[in-house]
Amino acid sequence: MEEKILSQDEIDALLAGLAEGKIDTAPEKKEDTREIKPFDFRNYAISARLRIPGLEVINEQLIRSLRMHLSTILREVIDIYGLPLQMERFKDFLNRIPVPTSIHIFKLEPLKGQSLLVIDANLAFLFIERFLGGERKHIKVEGREFTSIEQKLIKRVVDIIFNELEKAWRNIMPVKAKYIRGEVNPQFARVLMPEETVIVTGYNVELESLNGKILFCYSLNTLQPVKTKLYSPYQFEEYVDLAWKKSIEKYVLGSEVSLCAILGKTIITLEDLLNLEEGDVIVLDKKIEEPVEIYIEGILKILGKLGVFKNRMAVQVQKFLTLEEEENIKKEES
Repeated sequence: MEEKILSQDEIDALLAGLAEGKIDTAPEKKEDTREIKPFDFRNYAISARLRIPGLEVINEQLIRSLRMHLSTILREVIDIYGLPLQMERFKDFLNRIPVPTSIHIFKLEPLKGQSLLVIDANLAFLFIERFLGGERKHIKVEGREFTSIEQKLIKRVVDIIFNELEKAWRNIMPVKAKYIRGEVNPQFARVLMPEETVIVTGYNVELESLNGKILFCYSLNTLQPVKTKLYSPYQFEEYVDLAWKKSIEKYVLGSEVSLCAILGKTIITLEDLLNLEEGDVIVLDKKIEEPVEIYIEGILKILGKLGVFKNRMAVQVQKFLTLEEEENIKKEES
């Protein structure tokens, strides 16, 4: 392409045209040929994976506890895996639930609103079969409903799940799972507004013969009061397993340790030590009324009082030392 150099007259004419507005400097408008798609605010779909640290902690604790309890009920080893957290509309969640399904409506008091516990029908019928002593692994669920006896048997599993759920929630806040009622058809479990946003958490239960899901559905409004704690990556409160605590205490309290009471100290020459005879008096650096230092495994931990118990020399414990007091005594001795 040949370059053209403007003359001085042409440059002056161009500048004059710009100053008088005779030359259009606006950028050329390009027609947008992209198709505009309408948005239906009434029928939009919500389906998003979330990261809520508090709920993830609850899920991990439930996985550990339910693996043990459900293995005991089913009399075989099972695997439980956590499913990703999902946020969706309540009506979309109900539309995904087949019929029949073991649906249980409950409240997490003192939180407001109702929540759902959903157990796949094949899992529920398997629980019933094992409670009644059966061993069938392939159970037909299509076209069946739960009898009143079967619902009572399923309620035993639900009570176990709720009990472990309360323990897992203690890291966030103390709650009580109040059972309201059970349903088989999701159409009768409409406890929330269809357009209300819900958080769905759950687990995939895997056995040798079948797989099934256990799901929890919480309203976003229900979790709103504890939103700050749920989104915090650190849980400062810690639930202590009482059985584990008692087991540790048993081993700790049964441990043998060496204990030594120092009545006092002094410094003598080797010659004086060799010439000691019965009846000689060794003067120590402590008075009789001063506390006796008691060492556990060579570490100063207790102060006591010298005395006699059942015709034996003894030391009465008077005080357990803090770390600061231990450091002060060491400094004084040094």
